[in-house]
Amino acid sequence: MTGVAATQLRVPYIIAHADEAAPQPLSFVRKPFGGLRLTYGDPRRGDTVNGVLRARVLNTRQGAPQWRMLNTLRQWRCMTKNLCQVCGKIATDPETGRIPWITTATAFREIPEISTSGYTSAPATCAACIPESLSMCPQLHVSSAVWTVSTATPAAVLADMFRPDPAGRAVHTGEHNVFVGLDERDLLRSALATQLVVRIQDMQPAPHLAGTP
Repeated sequence: MTGVAATQLRVPYIIAHADEAAPQPLSFVRKPFGGLRLTYGDPRRGDTVNGVLRARVLNTRQGAPQWRMLNTLRQWRCMTKNLCQVCGKIATDPETGRIPWITTATAFREIPEISTSGYTSAPATCAACIPESLSMCPQLHVSSAVWTVSTATPAAVLADMFRPDPAGRAVHTGEHNVFVGLDERDLLRSALATQLVVRIQDMQPAPHLAGTP
């Protein structure tokens, strides 16, 4: 949910704020049996998640909302815990066990020959927040569909890509939001993950959640 003025919509849970930026120096180091791998100048426990280096950000929600940017930590938390991207609460329906989900053309990748499954970088949206999201977010006016899904499993990341220079310093290749599967170990060594991508399964249309018959 991006691109809407703060006066029109409460700031969604996953939106980044200006004072949460935490740029860190990056370099490549040689790992035993693993070749060169991207790392921070001051490695910390938890930097690497799902086998990929994750972008460091703060989780303070301080500063002006950055409407076209997502907070990596909160986006990741929504994806792994099935939280609503708007309110940050559990999105799973307690009665059915299914998860409401809005997909868009820009944040959903179909899986050929499997119409009930796909990859998405957009977290779930709880039933209570769906009407507000559909009415207030311009991006959802362009293309959106409402579903319920049975499971969401980490499958890939969107990442900034780097290469080492002769001194081992990390040089950005200019590539942003590159889709890298969690099984693509060679690419993950040069990736800085900014968003987690999950595979949602057993997708069932849910027009009633959108307020349509």
